[in-house]
Amino acid sequence: MTTTGDAMRIDTRAFALAAGAVAAILFILCSIAVALSPTLSAEALSRLTHLALGDATPRITFGGFLIGLVCWTLGTALVFGGAAAIYNRLLPGPRRAEADQQAAPVHR
Repeated sequence: MTTTGDAMRIDTRAFALAAGAVAAILFILCSIAVALSPTLSAEALSRLTHLALGDATPRITFGGFLIGLVCWTLGTALVFGGAAAIYNRLLPGPRRAEADQQAAPVHR
């Protein structure tokens, strides 16, 4: 993070990577729960979303797992990276390039 006055800029890349990593972990945990107990997982989803899913029982295939893992990880990283970039642009004071030049060490 870089300090600009009283506000702190977010390292967009680090924030996006951290969010993507958390999304990947949660996706893996959710997939394990669905694989171990599809009926209970469907019931929990139904209660969380207030939807009547009927007798639909989720199935997980290895291909579906990989596609979901990649999509959720990248999607979350892109959304959080975008949010950090927008946040940094909305802060008053010098832009990112100017802040980096001010924070860069001087080599002599």
